[in-house]
Amino acid sequence: MKKAFTLIELLFVIVIIGLLAVIAIPKFTNLTTHAKNASIKSIVTSVQDSIENIHAKWLVNEDFVWDPDGDGKSNLNSNGYPQSLDSGKGTNELFKYVLKIPVYSCGNKTQNCWKEYDDNKYEYIFNQDKILKIDYNATNGLLECIDGVGITKEDCQKLIY
Repeated sequence: MKKAFTLIELLFVIVIIGLLAVIAIPKFTNLTTHAKNASIKSIVTSVQDSIENIHAKWLVNEDFVWDPDGDGKSNLNSNGYPQSLDSGKGTNELFKYVLKIPVYSCGNKTQNCWKEYDDNKYEYIFNQDKILKIDYNATNGLLECIDGVGITKEDCQKLIY
């Protein structure tokens, strides 16, 4: 007597595989978007935590000198927050004063990258139609969302906080 699968058994297996595919495929379609958003949130959180760490050192010791560019002058304002997060507009390394490993600016890239468009004003360019904008407020040491291109201040806050 020969042993083999019946047509019904094969159809049953195909239906199960089809159901699993229907459930699994949507989970993977937004994987890249979720990874990019997690990266953005991670960078913003790291920068904000570093700012708070510097400010805490200043609170404990008001004579605390924070001189990330090595010019002999403290880069802290009268409130104990960094006056700048990097060497300024046009720099290739963003947040280099507050992060051990800086974020590299867009360079020749036109999407999925960070850029400093003015001193202490940053943007993450998803593409030409969607640009996230974040300003550093040195008075209170906060990174603040502003309206970008194709993304509102509220959408920005949901993304990074």
